[in-house]
Amino acid sequence: AALSRASRESLISKMQRVPLSVGDILYHPGDAIAFVYFPVTCVISMMTEMKNGTTIEIATVGNEGMLGIAAYLGIDVAVSKAIVQVNGEVMRMKAEELRLEAKREERLDTLLRRYTHALLTQIARSGGCNSLHSVEERYARWLLMMHDRTNVDVFAFTQEFLSEMLGVSRPRVNIVAGTLEKAGLVKHARKRITVLNWEKLEASSCDCYRVIKEEFDRLRIY
Repeated sequence: AALSRASRESLISKMQRVPLSVGDILYHPGDAIAFVYFPVTCVISMMTEMKNGTTIEIATVGNEGMLGIAAYLGIDVAVSKAIVQVNGEVMRMKAEELRLEAKREERLDTLLRRYTHALLTQIARSGGCNSLHSVEERYARWLLMMHDRTNVDVFAFTQEFLSEMLGVSRPRVNIVAGTLEKAGLVKHARKRITVLNWEKLEASSCDCYRVIKEEFDRLRIY
């Protein structure tokens, strides 16, 4: 949307609209990055996966950005796992065509460079957050970031899925979910989370949510 009409049409002409489902894996570590993905209505997680199988999310990608920024930087191998969190559609494009378009279109190149910075800010902040903040704070931050990218109040997430995103055990997620539910912030049902009060949920989150959001807002070009 930040591109001129001509540039946008040129870019879209090289894309394919593709539906994705929760759990679809777009990259494994070590995979060649043949395609990049611009989420339209879906949300994707970038995950770090340890040798013992433990996972934790390092970044969330929605319609504010793209998946596969390494390909734009000239890196053709993925270093993290990418998995779909929320059903929806993406615009898929060959990585090489994105690089060519960025060389041809200065404004696109500028947007991609600014997004790279914002994404690195999110990854760096997430690293500190995952180490220093409580599971309750991180749980709240994660839901807030989902809301920013989907603008919905109900999410089809299982406790097992959330434990993988947060890098903690499923029983720990159950305890945190119960605490937030007793406080009237959320409501949990089978495979479903409904947020009842976004303002209170933000108050329960650490300041990482605000810092990341403000940096993304600051770097937008209209």
